[in-house]
Amino acid sequence: MGGDHDADSDFDGDAELDADGDLDGDLDTHADAGHDAHGDLGGFFGVFGSMRFWTFFAAFFGLTGLVLDGLDLAATYAALGLAIGVGFATGWTAVAILRRLSANDTGVVAGVSDYVGKSGEMLIAVGPGRLGKVRIELMGTTVDVLAESEDDLISRGEQALILEMRGNKAVVVKYESAARAVPAVRA
Repeated sequence: MGGDHDADSDFDGDAELDADGDLDGDLDTHADAGHDAHGDLGGFFGVFGSMRFWTFFAAFFGLTGLVLDGLDLAATYAALGLAIGVGFATGWTAVAILRRLSANDTGVVAGVSDYVGKSGEMLIAVGPGRLGKVRIELMGTTVDVLAESEDDLISRGEQALILEMRGNKAVVVKYESAARAVPAVRA
């Protein structure tokens, strides 16, 4: 997960606040990163370069200010402080939730060790010199795997246990015979 990290950020801001509560702002940002830096300082400050953050910030800053000032629920500076706080908290939370939901796990590939020890139903019978197919559950997905057996004839519909992988083929035995052999090995 290591790699080069480059990030550039420019911030130019102008703000005008007059007695009736108008606020004008200008923001220019640019961010370029090799990967998403969650959990470190770059991830903390990287939120400010997110368009989502500023969208949620502006929306809830404005709504909070409108409600507090429009209904005279707080003094002008208290309303401004509360609006900034609500806008910041909402923007930050929205970015955090959306980043977590968009986390991509599709690049995870099952390794040989993930197949070994799995059991499943034979879709096509297998035996010595006869190639078959077994269906297993692997990483939350149903997977059909080519199967071969060195000494057992395993019929369609029977349960089989994967002992090892040889390339893209699983070496299987009958599940019942594997279950009986385990206590004998421990004795």
